[in-house]
Amino acid sequence: MTRSTLRKIMHLRYFVLLVSILIIPYLINSCKPDSTIVSSGGGGTGGGGTTLKSTVSGQVINKVNGIPIDSALVHITGSTFNVSVLTDAQGKFTTDFNLSAAVTFTIITSKSGMVSDTTTITVTPQSNVTVPVISLSPVSTGTPASGDPVSIYLLSQTASTIGVKGSGSPEIANLVFQVVDSSGNAIDLAHSVNVNFSLAKSPGGGEVISPSVVQTNNLGQATVNITSGTKAGIVQIIAEVKLPSVTLKSTPVSITINGGLPDLAHFSIIPSVLNFPGYDIFGQQMTVGVSVGDKYSNPVRPKTSVYFSTTGGIIEASTQTDNKGLGSVTLISGNPRPNDPILGPGFATVTATTADENYNQISRSAIVLFSGTPQASISPATFTIPNLGSQTFNYTVSDQNGNPLAAGTSIVVTVDGQNVKTLGDVNILLPDTQNKAKWTNFSVIVTDTSSSSLAAPVTVTVTSTGPNGSTKVTATGSSN
Repeated sequence: MTRSTLRKIMHLRYFVLLVSILIIPYLINSCKPDSTIVSSGGGGTGGGGTTLKSTVSGQVINKVNGIPIDSALVHITGSTFNVSVLTDAQGKFTTDFNLSAAVTFTIITSKSGMVSDTTTITVTPQSNVTVPVISLSPVSTGTPASGDPVSIYLLSQTASTIGVKGSGSPEIANLVFQVVDSSGNAIDLAHSVNVNFSLAKSPGGGEVISPSVVQTNNLGQATVNITSGTKAGIVQIIAEVKLPSVTLKSTPVSITINGGLPDLAHFSIIPSVLNFPGYDIFGQQMTVGVSVGDKYSNPVRPKTSVYFSTTGGIIEASTQTDNKGLGSVTLISGNPRPNDPILGPGFATVTATTADENYNQISRSAIVLFSGTPQASISPATFTIPNLGSQTFNYTVSDQNGNPLAAGTSIVVTVDGQNVKTLGDVNILLPDTQNKAKWTNFSVIVTDTSSSSLAAPVTVTVTSTGPNGSTKVTATGSSN
């Protein structure tokens, strides 16, 4: 072998050695699990004889807030073992040992900015040991100790409204109260106190406040949860701290419990008027409202959607309920003019639809009369009233379909003539009605009050004015 060849072989060996030093550790580290072994030493077995694998695992959390600590260093030593691992994102760690006898391990846990913890465990061969949760406290910042508690108040809450049980809305609100000393500083652990929680007011639907007693943490805070029941309404939560000489009490904190899903028995459609002067006057507007409750007779949860349709004119498609379970849309007169198969021309059906807790469609409908152009007639149209006698006049005021006119229509009967007196339906103001029989047919009696036998002219005039328009009719004759 030549000297040149020998030199090449030596260079190749150095290259392979260098690759082994640089690449192999990289490959090992790149394959580490989330709970990472950062060092391992000591090849002992904890005794002689056959070895069996044992596993040690645990979790590291922040003592103040309970949050898992990522990348905490867990150093485990015992007998001839010396292993270090890092916790994963959930604060968990795990490592294996080959043991032939029981070994007592010392576990030292540390993290920058935290106070280290030391604990011991005993591990036997072929066992899985879970270390009790390791809690690390933040290193003190040098903040001076607090004074005694003098006040408690609401620091934060996750929601101001929740839904009744089974409504589909969030049913739990989280509230954090803070206890402070006379300087307004949060009390520390040395002055920690129990905070008692209670309901000052509730709908009585099985609301739950939990826990009822909480000890303040190192920030002087106590957290409580309120869970809704089956009824909507207002819940008031009070926090109290009972001291030997005084009781500290927070201002009542209110949480609104909204209702559940719609229930047909508590679903109503509410037209603003029954008689709508829109048969001939297009573009007229009226309101159609709904009242929507749940099966507990409480308003449904806000923003419950209700859809609408009509057989006359057009109507806004939908509305969303408010905190009282109410909503409304606008009905607008126009084509098609309504014509109900039973009630006849002018009558429209307006329908409101939503869905109940079983996802079934539920609906309520209302009849709205679209009244049209006014017309009037009187009988008899000509007449002669006998001396000291009387004449009955029957007259009709309606729209062209024979339906009553809209609310606010004024009907006035005037009689021009000498020595006559009028009784009956001489001055009428129509209500909001769909009743043809009662509010379209009327009568008056005109009486001759003079004993003279001379004939005198008499005129009877019926005048109607109102939202539908105006009309009049006249009967002419004489009295003897």
